[in-house]
Amino acid sequence: MQSPYSTAQLVSYLKSLALPPSYGRYIPAPWTFPQTEEALTVLFRCQLTRYPYENLALHNSSSDPVSLEPDALYQRMLGANDADPIGRGGYCLEVSIFFYYILRGLRSQVYMTGARNRDRQDGAPVGEFKGWVHIVNIVQLPTGARLHLDAAFGGDGPTSPLPLISGHAVRNLGMQEVRLVLDSIPHQSRTDQKMWIYQYRNGPEKEWMSFYCFAELEWFPDDFEVINRFTSWEVRERGNVIAVRFLRSGEKGHYTRYCAPNAVDCAGADEVRVVGKIMMVNHLLKINMGDRTQVIQEFDPKTQQAEILEKWFSISL
Repeated sequence: MQSPYSTAQLVSYLKSLALPPSYGRYIPAPWTFPQTEEALTVLFRCQLTRYPYENLALHNSSSDPVSLEPDALYQRMLGANDADPIGRGGYCLEVSIFFYYILRGLRSQVYMTGARNRDRQDGAPVGEFKGWVHIVNIVQLPTGARLHLDAAFGGDGPTSPLPLISGHAVRNLGMQEVRLVLDSIPHQSRTDQKMWIYQYRNGPEKEWMSFYCFAELEWFPDDFEVINRFTSWEVRERGNVIAVRFLRSGEKGHYTRYCAPNAVDCAGADEVRVVGKIMMVNHLLKINMGDRTQVIQEFDPKTQQAEILEKWFSISL
């Protein structure tokens, strides 16, 4: 399947990422972007820190559900004319399907698949794995290695592509580690049908916690149209308005006052390092710079939400 996006659209996307200087040569010819784990890590982190996870369209859209059509997704991320980006991202289906089309345009061997989430209690996953309500991208490199790319799991998502190697832990934000484990889930009757389980722990002495699981079956855009109807309804029913953006090293903004006094940017010229995340959840604005999450402002959503989104997320409604 070819990407629905033109070369000009792919060029505009790559320009929007503020890629490291050595990647500038690939911008005029997006199909030449390197298909290596190192290069895809740079791309993934730029995507993650440029296009936030947010569910604003689900609450503000006049249509039900929100559109997952390629042109609608592109305009939501980059604006109507490519020259006026509005800082928007989307919820998991919007961002990950958009990223899938981008990866196709970069000639990645990529496919999408659905994931089963667990409910959360006080931020931690609890209970059984529920129905298909999430999405991940799987990329196969020319070497044969496979990578899991989840660009839209909010503040609990990975900040790097994860190899499909069972038990291989990767350092995430701060002391957090994430990994994929190939195993069956508790209520399966066919335990021979293994699932990849996305897990995290907040330190080497902590217990691994399972957030979601997925199989290796390829899903198509029409499959996600089905679950989009449910997730659009569910988000509105729960009523939580959320925006999460990861922060990259060297980035300027209001968040810098929360950096550690002696913090050193150790990212090389060709690297992108994720150093924190800014989160809006209903009436609370929170930040985490790698150690702990702190509330930095409580506000009135009716009168101050637009100001918060503009100031901290560069989102113009």
